[in-house]
Amino acid sequence: MSDLAKLVDEGAMLQSKPPKLLTAMLAVALVAAACGGGSDQTQLERELQDKAGSDILPVELGLVDCPEDVVVTPESVFICASEVAGQYYELQVRIIDAQGQYSYAHKHHALQLVNTEALLADQVAYEVGFDVMVDCGDDEYLVAPIGSSFNCLATRVDGGAQATIEVRLEDAAGRVSWDLVRA
Repeated sequence: MSDLAKLVDEGAMLQSKPPKLLTAMLAVALVAAACGGGSDQTQLERELQDKAGSDILPVELGLVDCPEDVVVTPESVFICASEVAGQYYELQVRIIDAQGQYSYAHKHHALQLVNTEALLADQVAYEVGFDVMVDCGDDEYLVAPIGSSFNCLATRVDGGAQATIEVRLEDAAGRVSWDLVRA
């Protein structure tokens, strides 16, 4: 190949590189703005706090903190942390498109213990044939990961016999299933 042909080929290569380089630089700038702790990340965190917070009323969702090192591209998924009733709480965020639209899912649920204990007491009493009291702890809320299990204590009202109830948080709506653990 002649020197002139090489120069023409190199010139063509140089002409094709700037658009790719410009595209790459633009993508890096968008990602940095979206996740580098900038105003886009702050906006996302505030929107999540408002939207996800309204899902779980009357309990309040604390400040939302999304990771700063996430690459925000369509279909990227990441976890943002918060707290509810002083307990750790997660939201999973999925970026939908290049414009930054997103969806989110609650990875934890806040169970109001008074209501949970009453529900369990009714269900366990029906199953065993006698009245029980259920104790799941002293806090107002129990924040648990969806799909996780925790234990409560069932006490027979007329006799004091006790048994453990293994409770499983089934979904983001707060539905629970349980098993009476017989000793």
